[in-house]
Amino acid sequence: MREAKTGATARKILKTQKSALGWTLFLSNFLLLALGLGCLLLYYLKLYAGSWEALGETSFTWIWLEPVRLDPLQLQLTLQAVGGEAAVYDVTDALALFFSAYVGFLLVQGLISATAGAIWRGRVRQHLRRLTSMAQEARRLGAEAASPQKVEHLREAIGQLQPTESARIHTHDPDLKGLEDAVNDLLDRMQAAYSQQTRFVSDASHELRTPIAVLKGYADLLERWGKDDPQVRDEAISAIQTEAERMSRLVEQLLFLARGDSGRTKLTLAPVDLGDLVREVWEESHMIDPGHRWELETPAPLTVQADRDMLKQALRILTDNAAKYTPRDGEICLRTMTDETGRPCISVRDTGMGIRPEDAPHVFQRFYRADPARSRQSGGAGLGLSIAGWIIEQHGGILEVYSWEGVGSRFTIHLPGGGA
Repeated sequence: MREAKTGATARKILKTQKSALGWTLFLSNFLLLALGLGCLLLYYLKLYAGSWEALGETSFTWIWLEPVRLDPLQLQLTLQAVGGEAAVYDVTDALALFFSAYVGFLLVQGLISATAGAIWRGRVRQHLRRLTSMAQEARRLGAEAASPQKVEHLREAIGQLQPTESARIHTHDPDLKGLEDAVNDLLDRMQAAYSQQTRFVSDASHELRTPIAVLKGYADLLERWGKDDPQVRDEAISAIQTEAERMSRLVEQLLFLARGDSGRTKLTLAPVDLGDLVREVWEESHMIDPGHRWELETPAPLTVQADRDMLKQALRILTDNAAKYTPRDGEICLRTMTDETGRPCISVRDTGMGIRPEDAPHVFQRFYRADPARSRQSGGAGLGLSIAGWIIEQHGGILEVYSWEGVGSRFTIHLPGGGA
């Protein structure tokens, strides 16, 4: 009976939080749909009036959307203002483009939501299993104790938990204070995990809205003027390709982090010569980016047990990040060395814009960007350093950053073990 009540409480918590997240996504998507349709209508109102100034002085007596009698799949919008003649616009293609982009957004958002939801449910179930195990242990101890009423108090307190953000148990029994604190700490971590996944989905949806809006805008531009203007057509196609590539990179990064959080990404450890690895990245960077001065310092051989491909990916993220924020002809130095404790290290030092002191503690957080405008121009989504940090953490290492605003930054990877 006690296990059944605990399980019912767990299911209630999962159901309530899942419902809250679902309603949040539904309302945000509904508002996005309403905003898009409103902007489309406003465009045709302005087209009818002739200018924004004229639109502010125009009073409409008739606004009607209906299918063409001979072709039900063709839609036309009829507008008429006071003292003016009615105008009919064919809005079939515009609505088709809008809804195609909107459906694409919903599909990508659904994929991300499903991935994040699966990760979150797995974490919550793991915490709930620990909570159930603790409750069972408390029951066993209570059966052996002289005062079984204490465990009864704890059971009643757990049974009264409500699926809210401030769920806590209070037995008011000093003998159960330690167990009560442990359960409350577990509830705090469960809520933190849920909040993290909610922010993850919200931030991912926000990042996808911008490229989708750009795609829609250039699709409309292509539809209106691209057929007759080669310059407009080429500009629109180039922009659509750029935004599609940005969305592809974002989805790949999200899936990498999702697989890592769920434990599906495994490292293949083998001896790796850090000097050879750094030299390889240095040669590639020098070849694809001749606009910067690339320096290399590998004074002594260093070997570590690591996943070479994963470690190279982390190093490439750091070098790409340095190149983005270092002006042309600036210096970027790759170096291998050992720190004061003898651990092998790789450092990437640049002479770029640096990081503000208030931003430095947050640069490894997902979707965090110290300079959002500059990051968006460079195509970043604020996930690169998060991925690099995760890779180094899985190796048992530490990723350290020192930065001086206006002078440059130095990212250092400290790896465990190794030897010359």
